[in-house]
Amino acid sequence: MRYTNKVVAFIAVVLFLSASWDGYGQSGIRVGITGGVNAGQLKNSINLTDRIWKYNAGLAFAKPLSGNFSLASELVYSKQGSSIDGSQSNKLLTHFDYIALPVLVRLSPVGKNVFLQAGGKFGYLLKGERLNTNNSSPNDIPHLRHWDAGALAGLGYRLGSHIVLDVRYYHGLAPLIKDHWILDGDLNPILYGADRLVHRVWSMNLTYYL
Repeated sequence: MRYTNKVVAFIAVVLFLSASWDGYGQSGIRVGITGGVNAGQLKNSINLTDRIWKYNAGLAFAKPLSGNFSLASELVYSKQGSSIDGSQSNKLLTHFDYIALPVLVRLSPVGKNVFLQAGGKFGYLLKGERLNTNNSSPNDIPHLRHWDAGALAGLGYRLGSHIVLDVRYYHGLAPLIKDHWILDGDLNPILYGADRLVHRVWSMNLTYYL
């Protein structure tokens, strides 16, 4: 499926869920819209890249649980990536676009406004490319894994009954590059899986619940 078709499919899902808001409200699930900024990096076993600033936006869902617990999830379009400084003011940028599904359990230890949150996120890759700032043409990244998964944790604050502000950290666990065969110096095939790049993303998000 082409990239534009994937974006159209995502928009169609958002519109379908938007049309179902009344049904969600009757089941005790609150629905809203959410958006925020992403500070993305990539990490391997040794190095952590510089941050690149991106964004996320989509639908948010929340449901109270027993006691001071609640459940929150989102269906968002998330852009993230990394930046690496090169020579002579040149930079190597990577860009990744995902449809992401974060799921978080929230705990309000004191009162109802401040909460801690922890959970996980699953993402489906729409597009991945790299760009050398000295060359205006981006290139696709080969052997990319089409899904991503990892752990989330953070804290937030409820501004009244409709607005939520939160900060979270995403610790990617799935390597971006799939294991694949390459040829060594003697043209013998060897399995390449050493370049274990994973996502690291800080994000600040603002959500409005109906």
